[in-house]
Amino acid sequence: MGVLSSVNITFFRVGYLSFLAFACLKDVNLILSNASFLMFTKAMNLPALVIPSYSAQLGLFAVVFSLLALQDFIPLIERNTMYFESVVSLRLFFFFALTTYAYCVPGNLFLHNNAVVIYGGCEIWMNFLIFTALRDEKNERFKEANRVTLDDEPEVLEPLTELEGAEADARAEDSSNSSDEE
Repeated sequence: MGVLSSVNITFFRVGYLSFLAFACLKDVNLILSNASFLMFTKAMNLPALVIPSYSAQLGLFAVVFSLLALQDFIPLIERNTMYFESVVSLRLFFFFALTTYAYCVPGNLFLHNNAVVIYGGCEIWMNFLIFTALRDEKNERFKEANRVTLDDEPEVLEPLTELEGAEADARAEDSSNSSDEE
């Protein structure tokens, strides 16, 4: 199992969402005033989001981020790969559409800001890594299930007799003649 397995990346996503929930409760400016965050804001020519540290909406965001982390943590503990194989591609599409809309439509300041676009970009990146890791793990499981070993005896085929070979040639010739007539 490699470093970038779907389990490790999903644990990273759970930690990331838990950190965002903690930062919303503690001080959201810890994230919004980060130098890298501000650099991306200037580079993408986005308006900077300014939220007071004691805004009431931050509690709601903390709950949402906590529930998103919990939504991945429980199936991760149960090793429910079917859940992740079905939900990650949908999540990837949703965040890609949301981030594209938020970045390309500057008139909507509710979505066209640095927090939405950068969060969406991080989600796209993490979900893409999870998606590719899941696909690789699924291919490995398929290879293991369909592996042919040298212990298996090959099937011995009997040679065709002359009569069976002549009958097969006649059938092939008849089918080619009937297709030419049509």
